Amino acid sequence: MMVYSKVYPVAKIVVKYMNSMLPPSQRCRDQTDKEPTGPYKRENLLKFLEEKAKTEKDWEDVCPYTPGVKRGKVYDSDSGRNSEEPESGKMEMPIEIDLDEDEEELECALVTAPEKDLVDLAGILGMHNVLNQPQYYNALKGKMQDETTGTTFNGIVQSYVPRIVPDEPDNDTDVEQCINRLREDDTDLKEVNINNMKRLSKERIRTLIEAACNSKHIEKFSLANTAISDSEARGLIELIETSPSLRVINVESNFLTPELLARLLRSTLVTQSIVEFKADNQLHSRPTVLKWSALKL
Repeated sequence: MMVYSKVYPVAKIVVKYMNSMLPPSQRCRDQTDKEPTGPYKRENLLKFLEEKAKTEKDWEDVCPYTPGVKRGKVYDSDSGRNSEEPESGKMEMPIEIDLDEDEEELECALVTAPEKDLVDLAGILGMHNVLNQPQYYNALKGKMQDETTGTTFNGIVQSYVPRIVPDEPDNDTDVEQCINRLREDDTDLKEVNINNMKRLSKERIRTLIEAACNSKHIEKFSLANTAISDSEARGLIELIETSPSLRVINVESNFLTPELLARLLRSTLVTQSIVEFKADNQLHSRPTVLKWSALKL
């Protein structure tokens, strides 16, 4: 009771000052020493502020107003910018070209000039429509054109060339042959892969799993993206518990529930031979419950 009596007043004060629904007069501690002049009257306050504003002197301008004198920058409607600002992206000093020389000499110089110099000249003259952006800004800044920006006029309309990715070939695993070899416990059959074979019937998948239980040499069993559900995958529990050679099992991208996945994981503790168990991207599994791509046991 002693602790409660000491803590309760402090908690009451904290709650009182943290409650935003209370008015400021009750929420904040009063720090003024002046006596109140009376009740709040909005009309009288507005009248007082208006009379005080009329009697106070205006602030003095740093630059006194002069009729006919424009201050600051003047907007030019033709160029769309202020008259005192330089044009963006252009050199402040004008470029003068002396054309008093012999026209044939000038034409010969332009014809024999390398394309790299012509790119710089086009950028200096503002011909941005025949250059790419790095070439144009390098010419304005006086930088040399290099291989990264391009030294010719060929790079102005280069588009992205998509990388052609060949289609993944279909899984050509002979399921019937695998079933027969598993039943005969073929020592050379150590991996069975039926990934992406969605058209394979559920009965054939059950038969394949039952045949895999007879093999003592299978090491890897993959059934990813085969549209199997719990009814077909229950046979994997017996396979995991009885196969001493099985090391890797893959059931990704299927329709297994978290309950069955948990049973599959518990079954790996029997032989403890599984080193990799893949069960990601299950339609009926919540990401917060099951989220692994390759679980190392």
